[in-house]
Amino acid sequence: MAIFLYILFISIVYPVSVTFNVDMQEEYLSGGNVYLAGADSLSESFFGFNIDSTMINPWSPNDMQLFDDNFSGVFSGTILLEPNTIYSYKFVNGTNYELEGEVNRTIYVQEQDTVLNVSCFNLINETCEQIDNILIPVTFTVDMQQVDISENGVGLLGANDSFTNFGYDLENESPIPVYDAEYLSLQEDSDNNGVYSVTLLLEPGIDYQYKFINGNDFSGVEQLQRTISVSPVSGYYLNEVCFDSYDDCEEFTSLLTSLSFKTNVSNAIAENGFELGDMLIVKWGYGQTQPVEKIDTLQLLPFSYDYVVDIDSVYVSEEVGLYYQYYKIIDDIEYREVFFNFDYSNEDIVLAERRFFDFNNSLNSQILEIEDIVDSNIDSRRMPFFENTNSIGEDLDVRWTIDLSPAYYQILSGDTLFDIQGSYHVDNVDSLYRWGVWMNGPASSPANGEIWTQWGSALQGTTSKKMWDDGTHGDVVANDHIYTLILTYDENSSISQECKFGIKGGDNESSYGLNHYENINSSDPNIHIYWGSINPVFYNSWDYDINEPILNLCESDGDVNQDGVINVVDVISTVNLILLSDAIGENELCTHDINLDGVVNVVDIIALVNTILGINL
Repeated sequence: MAIFLYILFISIVYPVSVTFNVDMQEEYLSGGNVYLAGADSLSESFFGFNIDSTMINPWSPNDMQLFDDNFSGVFSGTILLEPNTIYSYKFVNGTNYELEGEVNRTIYVQEQDTVLNVSCFNLINETCEQIDNILIPVTFTVDMQQVDISENGVGLLGANDSFTNFGYDLENESPIPVYDAEYLSLQEDSDNNGVYSVTLLLEPGIDYQYKFINGNDFSGVEQLQRTISVSPVSGYYLNEVCFDSYDDCEEFTSLLTSLSFKTNVSNAIAENGFELGDMLIVKWGYGQTQPVEKIDTLQLLPFSYDYVVDIDSVYVSEEVGLYYQYYKIIDDIEYREVFFNFDYSNEDIVLAERRFFDFNNSLNSQILEIEDIVDSNIDSRRMPFFENTNSIGEDLDVRWTIDLSPAYYQILSGDTLFDIQGSYHVDNVDSLYRWGVWMNGPASSPANGEIWTQWGSALQGTTSKKMWDDGTHGDVVANDHIYTLILTYDENSSISQECKFGIKGGDNESSYGLNHYENINSSDPNIHIYWGSINPVFYNSWDYDINEPILNLCESDGDVNQDGVINVVDVISTVNLILLSDAIGENELCTHDINLDGVVNVVDIIALVNTILGINL
């Protein structure tokens, strides 16, 4: 209420500007920043505005920063205050308020703009001693917890704006060579917490640029550029920074006495991508969810398909969780599992393909078991899948089939399948079944030699990549909405194949980067895919584990003509629809598809007759 009244008041009475000045020459600056904090003495509920009209919160330690623009050691700042009002205030060095345990400074603001005399930090009514600060000791500090530290330690390099030196040695004041990766070596703090620091002498008023080094050569230099210029004060303790980042390092403070990873490879074996006994490792700590990325080897449990590893004494961040990934090792070569995190919503493509464990509500004890053993196509804890990069070893005909049922039910729910590279959008089930399907990607290359044919009219015009649902070209059942394409692979083709599908030749199955990966099994060269299984979050009207629709989007009780009676008229209506209609619309499908299989056919007629006769099957 006080703040509201204050805002209302100053809308009538114009504030005046007050400039505050503080001499910091006798001080070591914490973080290099100086601030002003205060409030009105009566209610302590407001402290005016910045020049840009931003409100300053009462006694905030960092709302109002002061600057030494002329490098005199005096820091200044101007704020707008209400006239005829008494204010209390203090200066702040970093996060440390001056005059601890002592009275506040006060000012009675008059009705004209005011520039206050220079105050000496931490002193009242005393003059600062004039110090000849020619060279300023500056302590640089870097957090290396998220880096695998080089055996050559941690270094620092840089230069002044004239490229003559990078300051001076603290011990003998000799100039430090420009961009010398070997000259400065940082020391780790006494508590061995991965924080390193070094102190050198810099000239006030000079601009310096600098970088930290993991090691002592240019291969370990940070990518980003840091800058600093100092005032003539007693010294600087620069704020700790995270190596190669402008952001703070994550804090890993939650101790797990035991962290275990467990997974089951039975599906990987069944999908021809893994052999029992293959070496399996887990890499964990991606995305800065550990100080450094770590590797551990899982062991096969006897008489099982389970691999497990137990890790002792791990510090984690409860807020950020843990990214990780499984790899199989064959002949010392790593093969990363094929995995997509369907719940990932950020923009890092790499992390979208990592597994993630959210610690939320999981750290009630100090023992954590991460188990990826769910027999599922979509569950975040599903078993791993690996590509088999070996050659087939023989010329082989492979039958590819794709079931469009998920697309049908998704469109029926009101969604549109957007063509992300063209205009072949699919928004009704008539178009879905009338336009047809084409196969694209490396797996389709035996058709015409092209790995990726241009989506759209080019792919649509490539008959060799068209799939069939008319009982020809290897298609088993005509008009069952399962489309077929038989391709011949030579003996040098990879067992692992990648592909994507498009209705009418458009890129309308899913977004960029989401493709199907399948391993060919020469003993059963038939690969069956459900449309959209690469993006089950979008295709949420289909359950890809049991491969059935999730919702009964439209149900029919048999009263297809909706006259209130189920009788022979409904049977005739259904027969006429089957015999006389070239394409069945959505509304007709909802009323006539008695068994909810996505098609209207003789099965629905039989179901109607049974309903009329009172036969329950």
